[in-house]
Amino acid sequence: MSVEASPRDHVSLLTGLWPQADAQRVAVVGGPTVAAQLPAADGRCGIYVLSFDGGQLYVGQAVDVVSRFSDHRKTYGDIAEMYFWRVAQARLDDFEQQAIHALQAEGFLLRNVIYASGRLGASDLDTLVSAGEQQQWFASVPSEYLGDDERPNRPQVRIANQSRFERLATDARLAAVLPAVRRYLAWTIPSPRRTEFSRWSISAVPDTNKNSAPRMLTITLHSLETLHVWAPFEEQHRTIFELNVDLATMQRHWPDPDDLHEAFGAAFVQDCIYRVRPGVLRLAVEGARNFMRLLDLGGVVEAARRLNLDMIRKGSALQWKSHSFGLADLLLEPPAVPTEHKGPDPLSRGLAADALGDLPRAKHFYRVAAGTGQPEAAFRLGDLHTELRDDEQATFWYARAERDGYHGVRRSPDFGNTYALMELAMHHVQEGDPSTAVHFYQRAICSGSTEAYAELGLLLEELGEATEAEVAYERSGQAGHGLGWFGLASMRLQEGNTEQAEALYRRAVDAGHLGSLINIGLMQQERGEDALAEASFRKAAKARFPNAEFLLGNIAVLRNDRTAAVKHYSRALKWGNTDGLIGLGQVLEADGDQDGAESHYRQAAEAGNPGGLVNLAMLYALRHDDERAEAYCREAAQAGYPDAYADLADMLRDEGRPEAAERYDRVATV
Repeated sequence: MSVEASPRDHVSLLTGLWPQADAQRVAVVGGPTVAAQLPAADGRCGIYVLSFDGGQLYVGQAVDVVSRFSDHRKTYGDIAEMYFWRVAQARLDDFEQQAIHALQAEGFLLRNVIYASGRLGASDLDTLVSAGEQQQWFASVPSEYLGDDERPNRPQVRIANQSRFERLATDARLAAVLPAVRRYLAWTIPSPRRTEFSRWSISAVPDTNKNSAPRMLTITLHSLETLHVWAPFEEQHRTIFELNVDLATMQRHWPDPDDLHEAFGAAFVQDCIYRVRPGVLRLAVEGARNFMRLLDLGGVVEAARRLNLDMIRKGSALQWKSHSFGLADLLLEPPAVPTEHKGPDPLSRGLAADALGDLPRAKHFYRVAAGTGQPEAAFRLGDLHTELRDDEQATFWYARAERDGYHGVRRSPDFGNTYALMELAMHHVQEGDPSTAVHFYQRAICSGSTEAYAELGLLLEELGEATEAEVAYERSGQAGHGLGWFGLASMRLQEGNTEQAEALYRRAVDAGHLGSLINIGLMQQERGEDALAEASFRKAAKARFPNAEFLLGNIAVLRNDRTAAVKHYSRALKWGNTDGLIGLGQVLEADGDQDGAESHYRQAAEAGNPGGLVNLAMLYALRHDDERAEAYCREAAQAGYPDAYADLADMLRDEGRPEAAERYDRVATV
């Protein structure tokens, strides 16, 4: 890309963008010092643009531009001139982003890293992989060839991360993941052996989200995670691949996201916002097979290459300290597979390619096998075309297989799409569209997911379809999912059938839903079985249910064990339960620290917990500030806690203020 405009055109562009701001040209070569040309220190806060001898630009912000320019002179020896716009400190980020995006849109080459979509000008990557090599690679057909470049070696880094690699090496899922990640490296990173460690890094079993969604591995280019493989904490048998790609490239291939879902329903798609690189799209699929299929989808490799090249041109790999040379060995030094292990039978080779997600290769071998009269190969072709939603071809191959005597169980068109369907359903739940969510859960069930039954039951119950919800819960439970028995138990509890509810909660526990222990514990508390209740809460807490920790904190308060209460409330908060803030606030309030208590209640309220509002109301009622107390009660009621006034009245009654309590009783009935 070249810039036809003169260096000063960028000044006109930005001055038009900011009509109220005056640009001041600063001579930087052979003229007076920068300090002499700019206003006093209190007027040196603003946005500046450096232009370089080759016509490239750099946009920056500074509270003291003179000091910042001094730093740039040490980095760049080819600065031609600088323009400066005075901007209030609070607006610096906004103005800087506006300038970068406007200049890039007009085709100027920027040396920026943050906010810019790529270092489009000179990059020190060019000394490692020449500009010509980069251009040739970007336009090339994807190849499995990883290159024969000499790889870097850092013994100390290898040793430091060896224990994490050894943990990963024992993971039964790794064997299936390696070919998929190897293909990603070969297809989307230029000269992966040569650029390893200096430009990209891979971490084994990183700590990211280790308490909720632990990762197997993460690939990072510069400072952006471009691929990671993870699974929910409770479902470590799964493998979910999340791939970041360039949004604009994908939009060019798929202007309508619905077309993408129609062509490849296995991926859940969402925009991502990163400060270091705007315009990123995340594609998430479950399983190595689907990830391999995803890389074959039109535009995906190009979009991944665009993002990856932009990122490695920005600078060195910032996560080099966590680079796993052991894992990279497995990816970049794959063992040779003896030819005889591939098998001469085309059907076997087709099945092997199918299992890896290499559908074009699978289709080829299935056709060869079908041509030799193997009816199963014809049936497998029917399955592939069903998965690709090509009904006409699917019907043709299924009919051929049946004519030749092969009768199998046909795949659903949503085969392999369960993860995306579940994510789409949850997305519509969050968007407040339960009817559409029901549709996606039903599709997930048809694709073979029994997990979707329980989620479907929850939605149907919410929509008032109690009979259908009960059927969904029971099918979920019978399929071995404890959440189904949990949902059914909750329905029985609402009906007042506590005996059957507890029996169903215990079935849920037996099926692995340990959160049901909390409900069992609460029922035990109501019967006065405090020791049994505490034991139930402790088992649930051991399974990392945060509300169990909160309940253990309440028990500790009743025992006047402040230390234990703080420990349990803090753990509940750490695991995401904002009731922990309320518990900590109540401990502080009991200590006489009303300011500390108020701070914790306010944090809980700001996090969306109406209990924080109720406790703020109680705090102000005790201070005889009835106006603010009533305001917080009203806010709590609007936030979905209708008993706020009644709770406040009960508290005041306990405090020996019956008249004030009656006032809130009256308000509660209005």
